[in-house]
Amino acid sequence: MLKKFNRIVIFLTIVVVLSGCGAKLISISSIDDLNGRKVGIFTGSEYDSILEKNLKNAIPSYYNSYSDQISALKSGKIDGFLTDEPLAKEILKENTGLKILGEKLTEDSYAFAIDPSKKELQEQVSKVIIEMKDNGKLKELEDKWMGNNEDAKELENYTYDDSKGTIKFATISGSAPFAYMKNNKIVGYDIDVMLYICKELGYKLDIVDMSFDAILPALKSGKVDVSGCSIIVTEERKKAVLFSEPNYTGGIVVVVRDN
Repeated sequence: MLKKFNRIVIFLTIVVVLSGCGAKLISISSIDDLNGRKVGIFTGSEYDSILEKNLKNAIPSYYNSYSDQISALKSGKIDGFLTDEPLAKEILKENTGLKILGEKLTEDSYAFAIDPSKKELQEQVSKVIIEMKDNGKLKELEDKWMGNNEDAKELENYTYDDSKGTIKFATISGSAPFAYMKNNKIVGYDIDVMLYICKELGYKLDIVDMSFDAILPALKSGKVDVSGCSIIVTEERKKAVLFSEPNYTGGIVVVVRDN
């Protein structure tokens, strides 16, 4: 009888503890609900300035990966995090219990960032992107990588003439659908676009995986030539690096718990 009583007490204690934990996970239905709340920010991104512009009273919490932000959101350490809309949609595919707030915080142009000393390369890359817009190739790749057909998400198999040398291309492998790991190699929209550009220009592509906050310094120091990982064109960044013709238009959204 005593053992049965103890089991009941333990069960009720667990229920009370879990109920208490659940009570801390507030429901977020609009951007204004995040006032005074902790919001996840990707280290080195421009999200903190966007957060301050839209919610001066929110408290930024910095993370080096989306997996860390997702865990923090689910556990209640933060009540939302900012990210690019295509990345947010990919995150929701792999994580139940999350949602995207309906209000988009920005409308942005995404482009390849280029070593500031390589103006000629910037012009060459931009020329090919404009051609891709005109011939429909850019839209074709966008539909493939932003769509729901996972079987179609493979890199194009081009024949290369790499007589002009190699482009060192910096990216972040954890930023699907722009760049991510699949079958032990980095794939994604930005990778596929850059492969096509290299094929057109006569370069070999050497992909370098690094953290976001290391990318701009690597470009400025000449360690890499080009970078692509859903990089938003900003006036501040234009002072540090060159940008290609935009290859995608999107915006920043907030991912929260779907209570």
